[in-house]
Amino acid sequence: MNIFLILLLIVAMLVLVNLGWRWASRKKSLPCPTAFAWFLENPLVQRLNGTRTTLERIGPRPGQRILEIGPGPGRLLIPAAKMVQPGGEAVGIDIQSGMIDRLKARAEREGVTNLTTIVGDATQPHVPAASFDVVVMCTVVGEIPDRAAAFKQCYRALKAGGILSITEMIGDPHYQSQSTLRRLAEHEGFQLQSIRGHWWSFTANFTKPDASTAVLSQQPAEAR
Repeated sequence: MNIFLILLLIVAMLVLVNLGWRWASRKKSLPCPTAFAWFLENPLVQRLNGTRTTLERIGPRPGQRILEIGPGPGRLLIPAAKMVQPGGEAVGIDIQSGMIDRLKARAEREGVTNLTTIVGDATQPHVPAASFDVVVMCTVVGEIPDRAAAFKQCYRALKAGGILSITEMIGDPHYQSQSTLRRLAEHEGFQLQSIRGHWWSFTANFTKPDASTAVLSQQPAEAR
């Protein structure tokens, strides 16, 4: 068997695994297993995943309260917690207690004291309403079977004018397209602020409108 055929078989297997995982995720929550957390923490993987670029697109600022859904071992949330200092706070909600344990251990190693964690389902109300400036979901939307419920909780958690920031990358088996994210977000009441990147790797930022903006957006164009 020549090298080309071997590579072709490997690619075919990866594609089948990817498609199978995507199909199964529609029926059941299938987040990245805790056993693979070491892979997410690898510096090379973080560079390939564009950690710095993603954080620049999210734009955490000092004094903000930032919530990440599915933070895993803290690839984004740990540096984001540092960026919102002084005066800011970071919170991570993950359905896997093992990931939360790794996140807390890493925060302790790096001296991050403004970060708290919650073991829980993204479709449930774990935080007070209108209490965050930014909610982040990075390559996790496709892991949640009831995505509408998750977007509802994101909307609930954000302050008026707050940002829901969603990052997707084509290599992820749970990849969601820009059009899918816009449909889910706008159905809940979010307004698209910006999409940065390309279709295969992008960050989409949505705004929770304040009362005046919401009223204006519902008026006919000739009445504005």
